[in-house]
Amino acid sequence: MVERRLFGASRLVDRARLTALGPMVACLFAGASVSTAVAADNLPPPPSVGEEGLINPEPLPDALTFAQVLALPLDNQYGVVGARASYELRLAEQQMVRSSNRPQVTVDGRLRYVEPGALAVQNDQHDDHRTGLSLRQKLFDFGRQQDREDAAEARLVGERLSLMDEKKRQRLALMRAYFDVLLADQRYQALNERMAILFIRYDRARDRRELGQTSDYDIAVFERDYQDVMLERARADADRRLTRRHLAEIAGRPGQLPRELEAPSLGRLFERDVPAVGDLIETALDEDLALNALRRQHDGSKSDLAAARSGNLPSVHGEINADHYTREGATRDPFRAGVYLEFPLLRGGARNAEIAAAQAERMDVVARMAEREADIRRYATELVEMIRVHQSIGQQRIDALDTYAELNFMRNQTLYQMEKAADLGDAMAEMSMAKFEGMQTTYALAMRWAELALLTNQPLDAVLMGESGDNLEEIGGENTMEEVS
Repeated sequence: MVERRLFGASRLVDRARLTALGPMVACLFAGASVSTAVAADNLPPPPSVGEEGLINPEPLPDALTFAQVLALPLDNQYGVVGARASYELRLAEQQMVRSSNRPQVTVDGRLRYVEPGALAVQNDQHDDHRTGLSLRQKLFDFGRQQDREDAAEARLVGERLSLMDEKKRQRLALMRAYFDVLLADQRYQALNERMAILFIRYDRARDRRELGQTSDYDIAVFERDYQDVMLERARADADRRLTRRHLAEIAGRPGQLPRELEAPSLGRLFERDVPAVGDLIETALDEDLALNALRRQHDGSKSDLAAARSGNLPSVHGEINADHYTREGATRDPFRAGVYLEFPLLRGGARNAEIAAAQAERMDVVARMAEREADIRRYATELVEMIRVHQSIGQQRIDALDTYAELNFMRNQTLYQMEKAADLGDAMAEMSMAKFEGMQTTYALAMRWAELALLTNQPLDAVLMGESGDNLEEIGGENTMEEVS
């Protein structure tokens, strides 16, 4: 009768040997757990995804303020979710790369029936079952694994910067949509006033025609003007709904459209000092999230190239095997432990292909970095010039329109009181249009400042609301690795 025990047949493994292996196995698993802990991230959990897609958060409030827009969470916004998915993919790739340097434990076995040969020791034994436990750990590979881990880490950091950049770009798009709603409301109000004025004049002209005081041609002119403005008003009314829908979609909350929006006070942006072009370019080249993400990818490509170049170097690993057999054999050992060397001599050109792929990726990243740097220099120059235009010529136009609208209203009011004018309609409509153009200029300037904040990695509320000073030349970049939520 064959005695059956785990990790031994008729010859049992010495208990002292197993006891000595305990600390070795414990150290291997401790190293694995430490590596796993280091790989943990401090990002918030990914957004909920149901069977039909993203689970949207609470809808937008019925009355929305500009401060709420700047602080609105965007974790469930589709652009941010897409960037988060890319980040999670890189995180999984990093874990996959690290896993090859951690202990690998395998349990295997077989159930087999045999007919023993004439020379077999146990001629009456037909069961040839086996159970085995293996523990394998890479010990040394001349830095190749470290290069792969460095590449995965650099790409993960780059993807995290890309996620932060996407969140800021979506915030910028949300801010632009907010301004579009305010402009649509103001334009509708101005056209509504204009339409009411033309309708009154058209109606009065029809009354005068009955008295023979005007002609059919004059009536046709009044009706044409009234119909033109009524068409523009209908389009403006549609824009009010469309811009609200777009705002809700950009915010990732399409369930409810906001009814009222608060116009922010952004007059201080006309008085803020504009940074010099050279200083802005220098800051942007250091702080731009998209460029820094490309730099991390470049670091990863260099590490990949180093790993590819060492692809034919040897590697050393340790392995422990414990097996249980139901049938004895001269070459069947219940326990083995050893250190093994693997030296690839011929890989069919795989090393050259890996080097070529790594060099091509590095070349692509270098080209994209150069393109981004050129875009930054052009964009920074454009931002400074357009901010100066809005602050000087734009402000002068706003002042001129306000002055004209106010004086024109006072003049028409005087004529109306003297009964030399039938109504104050034109003056009121011109005041509404002057307000609309002033809002256009102000919001265009605010968007330029917001784009500058994105380019230099500054918080939007600090730049637009002036919470951390007005001189951007003295503001350093945000800590790009602390907060992404």
